[in-house]
Amino acid sequence: MPKLSIISNFYNCEEMAQKQVENWKNLPAAILEQVEFILVDDCSDKIPDISPGPLNLRLFRVISDIPWNLTGARNLGAFNATGDWSLFFDIDQYIFPEALASLTHSIQTLDAKTLYYLRIKELINIQTGASLHSAPSTMLVNTKRFRTHGMFDEDFAGYYGYEDIFAAYVWETNGGRRELISTPVFFEDMGFGTTGLDRDVERNKALLSNKLATNCQNSPGILRFIWKEIELA
Repeated sequence: MPKLSIISNFYNCEEMAQKQVENWKNLPAAILEQVEFILVDDCSDKIPDISPGPLNLRLFRVISDIPWNLTGARNLGAFNATGDWSLFFDIDQYIFPEALASLTHSIQTLDAKTLYYLRIKELINIQTGASLHSAPSTMLVNTKRFRTHGMFDEDFAGYYGYEDIFAAYVWETNGGRRELISTPVFFEDMGFGTTGLDRDVERNKALLSNKLATNCQNSPGILRFIWKEIELA
């Protein structure tokens, strides 16, 4: 069983997904022996051509066409993860090999009740222009606990924003904590953003407010869509 499942999802950015795979292929063998990689294609216009090479890599595809189905895509990754821990991050974030080596070396010492954020280099909030020390969508969690005390609320699917913020509140409501791993710097943002998409946040902002005012629990049911695993050559 791998120590770590590295999970990322994407939509209509095959080149970025392929670039990530090529970056992963260059990781030291000592790291590759301890991790698995999971990519989730969130109903892109075409199935990407991904060559796994030496990687322990699985590719899943969401068949149902649901706008902004980040919650579902990430739940699909978590549902299929076999690592002790799961690391979620955006497809346009490059992970530094030295930081990943440090993480895999020390991961067994981490607290299963803690949701960890990881330091990112020079990230700007696209909504406010503020500088961020970590991305709220990038999180490291104990896989078993996340499945029973977390997961993402798929009520947020269909519209943009706030699903990652609510996931952290749910984690805390279920007895968890949040913590930033401040060193080393783990990620660098590669400045990619899918264009032509509706990023209006008002619907999900109101949904977040309503859920926080009630019981701060996920609505029941995950993977509310059709999906399949893509066989890689």
